[in-house]
Amino acid sequence: MPYGDGIERVNCFSLTDFHDFECCPFRFFVKHHLGKKYEIEESSEAMALGILLDLAIKKFHTSKAYGQPPTYLANLVMAAFNEIGDKVAKNPGASFYSGILPFLTDELVAKATEIFQSYYSAFDFKIKQSFGEVGFCEWIIQTEDLPAGRQGGRQFKLWGGPDCFELGEDGIPEIVDYKSREDVEKGKDNMDMDLMPKMYTLLCCKKLLELGYKQARFVVRFWQDPLEDSFYEEFDLADVSSLEQIFRQKIDRIMNTIEIKFCDSSYCRGCKHADREKFLYELEKHGIRYLKGDVEGFVAVPNIV
Repeated sequence: MPYGDGIERVNCFSLTDFHDFECCPFRFFVKHHLGKKYEIEESSEAMALGILLDLAIKKFHTSKAYGQPPTYLANLVMAAFNEIGDKVAKNPGASFYSGILPFLTDELVAKATEIFQSYYSAFDFKIKQSFGEVGFCEWIIQTEDLPAGRQGGRQFKLWGGPDCFELGEDGIPEIVDYKSREDVEKGKDNMDMDLMPKMYTLLCCKKLLELGYKQARFVVRFWQDPLEDSFYEEFDLADVSSLEQIFRQKIDRIMNTIEIKFCDSSYCRGCKHADREKFLYELEKHGIRYLKGDVEGFVAVPNIV
């Protein structure tokens, strides 16, 4: 039970969880219900670069490095590098950071520093200031109409969060998520500007309301294209019931899915995993079974009552 709040881990959902379910429910259930996230996911240099840059911008804001010369940013990138190493040393098992550690070479640190400095210079060394740390965000959904979670209870949790809070030039708080994309144009084409803005706004809503804000703007910033400013959406924080309803429906679909089939996509590390039959056996304990038949590709069958 995360944080002792009585909500089972199986009833907690991140943005990645929803993306996984839409892409391949088998992989989602293996990662989410069986806790096999680090067994089936593979890290990459691109992922390591993005994480390093995201930690560096957070340190930029928390250290209030506004107005520092570009050379100072190397210290922040190195601090981010050291933080990752420290976290892995304290928790040597499989984790979010342990997978990227082999990719954190001197060359990658230098590359991250160069990208950060280029981003900084594009704004004439004036990045929008933060008005507070995001921290870890959560939103509790209490419901009577959703089915009970597979391990009991009618409470569900959304969790996660964006990278930063930054204050817009018009005084509107910006919920900012930084993205690193080697092929930035392809990254833009594939950017989730449907679910991501809604979920991160919902997650940050209470904190922003407590700070006195009534509106917010969700913004995606691209490390490799600093001046791109068209990826945003504005929200009224006073009424987020429609946002919550979207995730109620998605959770409803997930919790009602009882039959699955392998997607067999060539890139799916869940369906192509050597232990997939073992995973199926374990999923049966959660009330999820394999859908037999001649249907090609994945099929998720809802439990219609």
